[in-house]
Amino acid sequence: MNVKIFLRCRCYWLIGILILTEAASAQSIFSRHGVGLLRTRDNVRAIGMGGAGSAANDSIAFYFLNPASLTRINLTRIQGDFRYERASIEVEPNRNGLFSNAGVNSLSLAIPVKHGQVLAFGVRPFSTTDFQFSQEDSIATESLSLVGGISELYLGFAAQIGAWQLGATTDFYFGRLDRIWRLNFASDEFQNSEDVINRHVTGVGLHLGVQTQLRRWRFGSAVGLPTRLNVKTELSTLPGFNGVVSKSKLKLPFWWSAGFGYVPNRHWLLSADYRTQQWGSVDPAELLGDRGVNSYELSLGGEFIPSFDALAGYLKRVSLRFGGNYQQLPYEEPVGKKVHQLTASLGLGLPFGRGYNRIDFAFEIGKRGSLADNRIAENIVLFHAAITGSERWFQRPRRR
Repeated sequence: MNVKIFLRCRCYWLIGILILTEAASAQSIFSRHGVGLLRTRDNVRAIGMGGAGSAANDSIAFYFLNPASLTRINLTRIQGDFRYERASIEVEPNRNGLFSNAGVNSLSLAIPVKHGQVLAFGVRPFSTTDFQFSQEDSIATESLSLVGGISELYLGFAAQIGAWQLGATTDFYFGRLDRIWRLNFASDEFQNSEDVINRHVTGVGLHLGVQTQLRRWRFGSAVGLPTRLNVKTELSTLPGFNGVVSKSKLKLPFWWSAGFGYVPNRHWLLSADYRTQQWGSVDPAELLGDRGVNSYELSLGGEFIPSFDALAGYLKRVSLRFGGNYQQLPYEEPVGKKVHQLTASLGLGLPFGRGYNRIDFAFEIGKRGSLADNRIAENIVLFHAAITGSERWFQRPRRR
């Protein structure tokens, strides 16, 4: 069996019946393309500011996309974050759905090894796929499930060199993308069928970052080098076949981001970011059969902290954040129509433990896709929470 022909036929079959589905549930309909929806947002503090994080740094929480930001961390930091997403889906003609998804999003650890030198490692999602539908009539029930995703286990290092902060992160990718088709007949006279495609993804990548500050201005940039991941495809059918049918490559294209922050006074931070990734340069054969388009993301935001006085009232030490984010996703829906996402965000930073630790919250509301262009629209609500604690590791106590 030629697996490429098999996958192509199944892809056309899926597109043909999407609009006819009787019941559907998903994390997002758009997650069925390629590697799924990309999770390229930075930490919860940055999300509260619209996602602007390339030039930001923080002595408490730390950023993934620009590893140069790690140099500000002076205590061992342990960070975990939680994500909740809910969306109402509209699909022409006159089909509606609702989905929600929640869970731990990432876990990270940063350890200062010397002054201005920090080592960090952790695990986070790179992409997620979660799409399910079923259609039932008097003869049979058809169903399709696309589930899974790719995760990153990363190891990063950053150092301060003069007025520059430099960082590098090695990304270890792993994950599994499953596509399951089932046909269950109402009558026992016919034999049920099931086709399962399991794709196991592994590989190693690298991204680099730099930051600097000039008076009230902060500047930052990061780049991700092109990476080819290994894909092992297993196919099993009921009845009939079970085994490895192909080994191929999945290409993650070059990306870069640049941003700046402006600090008019001690209480305010205004920031902006631009990020793009060249998915349009990837051959469909290296994108699991899908055709990508160049994606980009524009983020604007700000933060206000009323007081830094440890004796001030608690509410005066709470960080208030706001922002907006505009994205072009890396897939077309349908072919020739770009998919856009627009969100507005609000955030809070709640210090605790004498200000050495913090709980961050971010709330986003927005829209992904449109009925006019994409025949699919998702009204999305996202909630993020992160807690960052501190420990003193490998640090000698001061002598009296």
